[in-house]
Amino acid sequence: MRILTLIAILTLAANALAKDITLVEGGKSAYTIVLSKDASPSEKHAAQELQTLIMQISGAELPISRTPSGKAIFLGEQDAIRSAKIDFKALGDEGFTIKTVGPHLIIAGGRLRGTMYGAYAFLEDVLGCRWYSSKVSRIPKKPSITLGPLDITRKPDFEYRDMWYWDSFDADWAARQKLNGNSPRLDEERGGKITYAGYFSHSFCLLVPNDPYLKEHPEYFSLVDGERMAGKYEGQLCLTNPDVLKVVTDGVLRWLDENPGARLVSVTQNDNSNYCQCEKCKTVDAEEGSPSGMLLRFINSVADEVAKKHPDVLVDTFAYQYTEKPPRITKPRPNVLIRLSSIKCCQQHRYEHCPRDMAFLANLRAWSKITNHLYIWHYSTVFPHYLMPFPDLHELKADIPMYKRNGVKGVFVEGDYAPGGGGWMDELKAYLCAKLMWDTHANAGEIQADFLNGYFGQAGKPIGDWLDLLERKVLVERIHGRIFQKADAPYLTPDVMAEGERLFDEAERVADNPEILERVRHARLGIEYVKVMREVGSAGKSGTPQEKATALRQLEALVQECKADGMTAIREWQTIDQTVEKISAPLRNP
Repeated sequence: MRILTLIAILTLAANALAKDITLVEGGKSAYTIVLSKDASPSEKHAAQELQTLIMQISGAELPISRTPSGKAIFLGEQDAIRSAKIDFKALGDEGFTIKTVGPHLIIAGGRLRGTMYGAYAFLEDVLGCRWYSSKVSRIPKKPSITLGPLDITRKPDFEYRDMWYWDSFDADWAARQKLNGNSPRLDEERGGKITYAGYFSHSFCLLVPNDPYLKEHPEYFSLVDGERMAGKYEGQLCLTNPDVLKVVTDGVLRWLDENPGARLVSVTQNDNSNYCQCEKCKTVDAEEGSPSGMLLRFINSVADEVAKKHPDVLVDTFAYQYTEKPPRITKPRPNVLIRLSSIKCCQQHRYEHCPRDMAFLANLRAWSKITNHLYIWHYSTVFPHYLMPFPDLHELKADIPMYKRNGVKGVFVEGDYAPGGGGWMDELKAYLCAKLMWDTHANAGEIQADFLNGYFGQAGKPIGDWLDLLERKVLVERIHGRIFQKADAPYLTPDVMAEGERLFDEAERVADNPEILERVRHARLGIEYVKVMREVGSAGKSGTPQEKATALRQLEALVQECKADGMTAIREWQTIDQTVEKISAPLRNP
């Protein structure tokens, strides 16, 4: 009876003229957060987040209830909001509506993640909360909260949103930024995630490992210049061998049986270009006009068997390096997902404006014509030099929306994923990418400005000027750059470095407090890193013993500062100590 009465109240309220509502006044509130009796884990988590953060903002603690009574924040789909006529089917798992109805506030969406995303959008877009990183947030303080009329409906622009920055793995930050991919530590309370069965990438070497197959069946592996090549970084599989197909298919089905909640399974080439050149494989490559044809024929056969037992699973494979170009004949099965890699691209110019990226754009558009499941593997760091200034922010701002326009359904961005992170401007890049993955029409310039102001305080202005200087340099002078380049990058000229030093001097001078000063000093490490790497390289080649000793001291001082900031790596696949041991060897020799 109480439910029916409330439905009637809401029906009348829905027909009333919209007006402001006072959620909190003078640190007190008459509102209750109302959940349905069968609320999902993420909806319960959303209620707790709303309660906690509204209390942090205003001092008012709103009770959480399953029984509607009085003024309410209705959270999630429930009988009491039927008259609001929210199309939950159209919202899907992740869409949401934020709506004022009479004196009430409705935040409701998909039960898996949508309602939770709506709660975070309300806290962020309406109340002004920010979560710049897992450690840095901004929670406004206001003893009274008055809301104007609200009627907001949102859905994500990409179905899969994922990244490899160390900080982005944090479960709370990832949920608040509406990430849903395989990498973050998202649990059921935070909406879970889209998971892979088995391994995320380069899975050939796991499905057909060297031990025992290389010794017993060398014919399973790629034939290159008369030699069988095996291993993640050395070889591939012979994809015309029917026994290889059986071994891989059995392995994929086993992975899926062991991971019943997985929606994706990776059947992906190893991380090298030694694809098979046996006569059968070469014949198919010639027919298809690209080695991707042989790969896709093989993947389609695996996908046919997967569809019989796991009809809701997509078989993920790469368009990467030698398979980037689509085949002439073969098309992906409906349950095959193509993950296209931008590894060959210049990352310092937006792709549509860079002549070096035209082949990638052509391949992107060609793949989008033959599959409805196209994902992107994007890169946003210099892998041999995580700390090196790398001006790709304008490229990210342009190309994530470009992917959407070209039919891409999911985006993964790879940065500095080593434990502790610390790569150049990682927090800004992760924040910006997350926002654009959710809404490609978001104002990227405003997002960046808000981050710089919130994360660096008054120091955000000179740091922003430093970022602008780097971008002008590579844009005006048409300086290209990829994710594998030397620390002696051509855009880091003496005048640019000197201006960077001046801007960071200013940033340190105006830093608001010791915590912000530490963030500024870490951001400055990019300039110091380049200076030290150049000194190490020069002294190691032709330096005097004194110059070598000086360069070694500079390197050791830099490393100590990196470790103090929590970094464990300054380049991919090596610890800091391993890197130092390698690059300092010439300095230790007489």
